[in-house]
Amino acid sequence: DAKGTIREIVLPKGLDLDRPKRTRTSFTAEQLYRLELEFQRCQYVVGRERTELARQLNLSETQVR
Repeated sequence: DAKGTIREIVLPKGLDLDRPKRTRTSFTAEQLYRLELEFQRCQYVVGRERTELARQLNLSETQVR
């Protein structure tokens, strides 16, 4: 800071700064439309609904989450 004080930043032990960032999923316009419709209907899609939606959109369940 302006007074010349040195501050140490302590990062969580589990934070892996050397690991490359995962690539961000690029959704198609159709996938986004369907995902937004489902979100408006129910904010948390779980179980069979998530599995079926993922299958229909050709996405993983994690991506639908």
